[in-house]
Amino acid sequence: MEIVLSAVRPDSPAGLTALRAYAGELAARWPEKAPEPTWSEEFLADDPMALAPPSGVFVVATRGDWVVGCAGLRLEGADVPPGAGEIKRMWVDPTVRGQGLGRRLLAHLTDLAREAGLRRLVLDTAEDLVAARALYVREGFVETEPYNANPYAHHWFTRDLW
Repeated sequence: MEIVLSAVRPDSPAGLTALRAYAGELAARWPEKAPEPTWSEEFLADDPMALAPPSGVFVVATRGDWVVGCAGLRLEGADVPPGAGEIKRMWVDPTVRGQGLGRRLLAHLTDLAREAGLRRLVLDTAEDLVAARALYVREGFVETEPYNANPYAHHWFTRDLW
């Protein structure tokens, strides 16, 4: 069955399913930084609508009724550099990893950023997300100085779009 990408509100049923899966995986990876059961809900409550229009877009990947990935593009915000969009909440279900969905989500958000007239993309990621960092480099992102104070981030990347 084909995987379909759709823009949804982060607070929609599909959006919340994706964000809960993303937060749950992070909590499992970082039990000392993200103690459950409260961390995931606090994470979701941390400005969930920053990825809703007009300040952003949230894309969910589905295979039938099953949410298998997500990624967001934040178009504005205090720590988003001028003229840039920030990739946020990128996640692919472990059962479909290695099939190109991360690259597809990233390409889709890149297209949306160009359509919005943005000049570059930025993102941050954690030390242990080695496969994600490799994807970003393969897709033309270069490591840069920190642009925010995200306590979970260890690496910051940028990619010029024009």
